[in-house]
Amino acid sequence: MLTAWDPVRLLDRMVDDVMNGSYGTATSAKSFAPQVDVRSNDNRVVFYFDVPGVKKEDIEITLERGVLTVKGARQFEAGAAKEQLLLGRSYGSFKRSFSLPDHLEEEKLAAKLTDGVLAIEIPRLQKAKPRRIEINGNGEPRGLSNSEEKK
Repeated sequence: MLTAWDPVRLLDRMVDDVMNGSYGTATSAKSFAPQVDVRSNDNRVVFYFDVPGVKKEDIEITLERGVLTVKGARQFEAGAAKEQLLLGRSYGSFKRSFSLPDHLEEEKLAAKLTDGVLAIEIPRLQKAKPRRIEINGNGEPRGLSNSEEKK
């Protein structure tokens, strides 16, 4: 037996699959949680947040007691009242927090939003950077002589 193709039923099933809803229509947006990469080297630590569609004025960055917090929201813009929706993207507010190590120059934190990616860069303190220590060739610590050892 052949079954007639019903595009409304197909769309209804797709919406149910995507939204896990029981009515077959998208009534609310999923929550938005941006993906984050953290890269670190000898000079800096950089956080990269994927925030496509989020405006600069909808992002707040705070640094308090060694905790970096990024808050924001991707706003859903509703269309016409009788418009049917199939929402695949996530909307809403988000908050991500990270404990930072002590060896960063927190006062030099810089943030930039480019092409939907928020980059937050924090340089390392100079004293925290690795450095090579030279070893004396004679085996005796500098400044120490036989007369000082006997005292």
